[in-house]
Amino acid sequence: MVRLTSERVDPWLLAEQEKTLEGQIALGTLSRLAPLLVEDSGEAAFVMEFGRDEHGRSVIRSSVKAELRLECQRCLHTMTLPVDASGVLALVRGPMEAEQLPAELDPLLLQENESLELARLVEDELLLSIPVSPRHEAGVCQSHETAHAGEPVAETSQETAPNPFKVLAGLKTGSTDDS
Repeated sequence: MVRLTSERVDPWLLAEQEKTLEGQIALGTLSRLAPLLVEDSGEAAFVMEFGRDEHGRSVIRSSVKAELRLECQRCLHTMTLPVDASGVLALVRGPMEAEQLPAELDPLLLQENESLELARLVEDELLLSIPVSPRHEAGVCQSHETAHAGEPVAETSQETAPNPFKVLAGLKTGSTDDS
């Protein structure tokens, strides 16, 4: 088990040796993720399996699990987003090699002797798991439920709603009758 801060590894060597690294990293140490969190306490658990795929490409199979405490964009209260992200990254040396990958592989551009910061890879997976507008499930938001409690639901029907295109049809025929 590895406890990460800013550990750097040689992904090419680990893929050649078919090593698996697993551990945890404190969410508060992830500089790009921490500002998005209401609470940066807690940890993300990860498993990184380095190896080769059936075509001999160096790959990293990753799995990241965490519970992120975010602000719901509907009610502005704290919500918990469970993250269970996994993916396969192919180590590539250049853009042309990346373009030749099948759709199920995401490229990770690294030079032959370039090291990889595992914490950054874990952070990337967590960031990609956050929706653009995080919200509670429908009917769970506190302020949304209390703000509209007891209010009658307005019903509209197509028969009583004015047709916005009727004016345009009238212009075409020369009549602008709104009735």
